[in-house]
Amino acid sequence: MAATEVICGTHAVLEAIRAGKRRVFEVYISSGKAEKMAGQIEDEARRQKIPCQKVSGDALYKMSRIEKNQGVAAKVESYKYTSEDEIFAQPQKNPFFLILDQVTDPQNLGSLLRSAHLCGVDAVFIPKDNSAGIGPAAARASAGAAEYLQIVQVTNLVQLIKVLKEKNIWVVGADGDTEQSLYDFDAKGAVALVMGSEGKGMRPLVKETCDLCLKIPMTGVIGSFNVSVAGAIMMSEFHRQRILKK
Repeated sequence: MAATEVICGTHAVLEAIRAGKRRVFEVYISSGKAEKMAGQIEDEARRQKIPCQKVSGDALYKMSRIEKNQGVAAKVESYKYTSEDEIFAQPQKNPFFLILDQVTDPQNLGSLLRSAHLCGVDAVFIPKDNSAGIGPAAARASAGAAEYLQIVQVTNLVQLIKVLKEKNIWVVGADGDTEQSLYDFDAKGAVALVMGSEGKGMRPLVKETCDLCLKIPMTGVIGSFNVSVAGAIMMSEFHRQRILKK
């Protein structure tokens, strides 16, 4: 039998049902406390013949272990990662990839996945070790985006970057200490963006293996953007350029 987990949040549950990437076994809705989308979720679940039951708020919390569960949860098959072979077997005229180097906070990971989906990222690569995975917290923070993305767990990011470079994909790291601005880079070709971990940024060897690094110009004095915000800004700029090219 497939491994299961409980995800929560209106968008996370609704998109898990819609996307069909993993099996949804049952949907739970808190009686009297669910948000407006609960009715839509219930209708979609019943349309796909997924059992749906009303439970108490306490019961829902015990299932999800997340206080801000928005009154909705679902028992689902554990997240299905895509393999590297699957990604590289696909036609890749002008791919846009995101590489996350040890992002350990599930909320940051989920936010980055949401931005990646909205900005047209073709696949996301994360390390198998020392990284948040696509568990219930990340799924909720992604607002359902994780269900539509191809996400790959890799053993060695440096080796991955080398493979991407061999395939003529430009690998660009985000680094606040570099000189080149994000807005001076041509992102319209095949490109992979590397975002480092919270606080520490990219590991030295990962940074050295990139083709170049870019920074987001800032005028404040407090340090830097949170990784999920920085990632959103950079992915949005890459996406803007790629839209203009079409």
